[in-house]
Amino acid sequence: MRFYDAYEYEIDTNLCKTEQRLKDLYFKNQDRHLEKPHDIKDCRDIFVKASQTDACLFPKFLVDNLEEELFFHKNLDCEIYKHFRYLPCNWHSHSFLEVLCVLHGSCYNYIQEQKLKMQSGDICIIAPNTQHAVSVFSDDCIVFNIILRTSTFETAFFGTLSENDVLSDFFMRMLYHSPTHPYLLFRTHGDHELFNYVGYAYEEFIGNRQYKNRMLNSIIDAFFITLLRNHGANVIVPSLVEDDQNENLIFILKYIQEHFATVTLKELSSFFNYSERQLQRIIKSSTGMSFSENIQQLRMNQATRLLANPDISIAVISEELGYSDIGNFRQAFKKCFGMTPLEYRNRTR
Repeated sequence: MRFYDAYEYEIDTNLCKTEQRLKDLYFKNQDRHLEKPHDIKDCRDIFVKASQTDACLFPKFLVDNLEEELFFHKNLDCEIYKHFRYLPCNWHSHSFLEVLCVLHGSCYNYIQEQKLKMQSGDICIIAPNTQHAVSVFSDDCIVFNIILRTSTFETAFFGTLSENDVLSDFFMRMLYHSPTHPYLLFRTHGDHELFNYVGYAYEEFIGNRQYKNRMLNSIIDAFFITLLRNHGANVIVPSLVEDDQNENLIFILKYIQEHFATVTLKELSSFFNYSERQLQRIIKSSTGMSFSENIQQLRMNQATRLLANPDISIAVISEELGYSDIGNFRQAFKKCFGMTPLEYRNRTR
């Protein structure tokens, strides 16, 4: 039986101990309207009391700006959790990407100034550092939170970034800190094929099988592909937070990403009809790095991916990355990671 069918039946009535505790606290404090967005300091006592059922759980929630190091296991690029029902609705932001998946029932998702009613089958991708709050206050609502590191996103989901679609555009803007939409909303109307991937990802995450990170990344990649294939034409895209003054920016960054081994500033400026000085300014202002620093970062990210495959020689990797001299590659890699490519390969086996 498919995950979605089986899980939908189980979740209608079953609350875990922590959720039951949160529910009791909610009904004892109805005058505080915990289902509406609060600052974390205003509902801190509820988190503390609920922690009696799971003492190590809630300290990570007691800040309004959440960092990767607080949530992610050391060797994982993405994780997936069931959102606690009756958890106080609190404003927060985080440095990582979040994908909210409503498996059953309905809830409210407050993003900046907007209040979104999300129903069974809805999926919302929330950009990093976006102020938001989630309100899940009924027994029959089940929501999954998929969270993805931004620090390793480019390496872990390289294929997702190479297409020309709304998701690639969203992720590229996110990675290069250029003006982006605060969220993307997909109303899938309970797409079983899509939600099976959510189930597979959750089962993989709570298990402890070999190659866990690689499998999770592959499942999430398939999830994004299926999301686009089945629902890409109907995505709901809000207005940009601020005007994007350079419509070519995302195409410039994608061109750099796809041709980093060979592209030169002269070639890029000619292709996009900018002077080299203009292009340097655009790239620096949107990414915080110069053209050459962006190229170097892309090369090093790709180097770590290729070094994970012991069948590819370091000489071949050097050539693929656009280095004419393997010595220059070794020097650049050691400057970036504090070790040679061979030492890195041996250490990460």
